[in-house]
Amino acid sequence: MKFRRIVVLSLQTLAAFSALGGSAFCLVWLQQQQQESAPMPKQTVWSETIPLVIVDAGHGGHDGGAVSHGVVEKNMSLDIATRLKKELEASGLRVVMTRNEDRFLSLDERAEMAGRNGAAAFVSVHLNTDGEGSEAQGIETYFAETKTLSARLREGAGGGSEADEGDGAEFAKVVQHLVCSATQAENRGVKARDYAVVARAACPAVLVECGFITSTKEVVRLKEAGYRDKIASGIARGVVLFLQRHVVEVAEAF
Repeated sequence: MKFRRIVVLSLQTLAAFSALGGSAFCLVWLQQQQQESAPMPKQTVWSETIPLVIVDAGHGGHDGGAVSHGVVEKNMSLDIATRLKKELEASGLRVVMTRNEDRFLSLDERAEMAGRNGAAAFVSVHLNTDGEGSEAQGIETYFAETKTLSARLREGAGGGSEADEGDGAEFAKVVQHLVCSATQAENRGVKARDYAVVARAACPAVLVECGFITSTKEVVRLKEAGYRDKIASGIARGVVLFLQRHVVEVAEAF
């Protein structure tokens, strides 16, 4: 009888620990889910000057960009850029768009807006292609490994944010991670490429390829307004997180 009682007590104890372990696991899981699905923080409190972000809708006017499956890149990039502007403003940031209508701007004109407005960050929105019929899909984010001399001079003169070229890589990593988390799109990674529009911007700058319009699967998602909202929200979260870190670092430096 004594042995039997010990066995019963042991089993009860094991069951209690198992239940406790399961509860802890559920709490952690729920916390992760809440963090992943948490909405963009509204009206973030920024110290002193509110950072300004340049949002660049790729292409425009006679430059339509890529065309596939009924999608014209210049139109979809403007749509996503407009949604991104709303998300950033909701978080308390100031935003200037390079274009808010179907018009052509040179790469120099787009990049120059960063220095002229004293921007803290620059985001260029594009759609990707890999040949009609290709099933390549996913999101990738580019940054300039080397800034042009004019961009460095503007930064040094205080025309843009006080940033070094390494900030571009950090900015791209944060944006890439959060936009892929928001959309569950294939993560194609961060890539260094000295595209003119980001290399010439006098602040941390990234170019986000938001998906492949040549993919029969991905283009279906891209045509959904809700999915484009997720893209905008993910990019915006990356911008906000990067600027929060950067603003704190700059403030502590002084």
